[in-house]
Amino acid sequence: MSAETAPSNSTDRRRAGISGYGFAASVAVRDYISLYPPSIVLLTILPRVLLQVAFISYLGYYAGGTDGRTFAFIGAALHIMTTATVAKGADAILDERVHGTMYRIRLGVLSVPGTVAARWLVYAAEGFCASLAAILVLSIPFGGTDLLLELLPVTPLIALLALTTSAFGMAVGSFALSYRADVLIVNLATYAMLLLCGVVAPTHVFTVFGWDLPRALPLTNGVLAVRAAVDGQPWLLAAFWEVVVGIAWAAVAVALLARQDFRARHRGTDDFL
Repeated sequence: MSAETAPSNSTDRRRAGISGYGFAASVAVRDYISLYPPSIVLLTILPRVLLQVAFISYLGYYAGGTDGRTFAFIGAALHIMTTATVAKGADAILDERVHGTMYRIRLGVLSVPGTVAARWLVYAAEGFCASLAAILVLSIPFGGTDLLLELLPVTPLIALLALTTSAFGMAVGSFALSYRADVLIVNLATYAMLLLCGVVAPTHVFTVFGWDLPRALPLTNGVLAVRAAVDGQPWLLAAFWEVVVGIAWAAVAVALLARQDFRARHRGTDDFL
């Protein structure tokens, strides 16, 4: 950038930054559309979403009857977003290592965490749409019209979960960036959330020394908030803790990216194994 075109003050620099992150997000959207055109979404992604949620809901019915089915359906419909926000979203970071272009992001004028977050938004949108599609299509078969009408008002909570699980996904992806086992790491993260976050079993199963460990993971508090809202119980406190946990994992992601940047600059490589 030449002296003539460089931002002259903090306001101009802020506008230039917003424009840069917006461009990064738009590039991510175009890349996503090229990888997942509408035909792929309708013929592969959507059927997988519906079948996975239906399968987990059926297991809930087999294990706990009607109540177990509703419990499992809500958990599965919310957890399904992690396929995008955690597993697929990691490509926003890992593709740079694969193509050897991570150094270009580091040398750019935009921050690395900000660029990664901007590119992650398209996966947060996919995760939100996946959960919403599962609710719209499967609520009535697995819980009746009443369940659908109870879940629609909690759409803002679903959007919140798409952001908080994306923060966790960024942390997982930032950790996996330095290792050759990235596929294993991100898949372990999504299955750990399925096991721990109250999707198919109450979180108190994993209480250690009186501390409910899964509450430190995103999705857990959000699932509790959604279930409470459906049951007509107070849910704002659980939603608040979901926000807190999401912010904490976003901070972890930033710290991991900074650590990875420091080590890469000193060792001249993005691989540490």
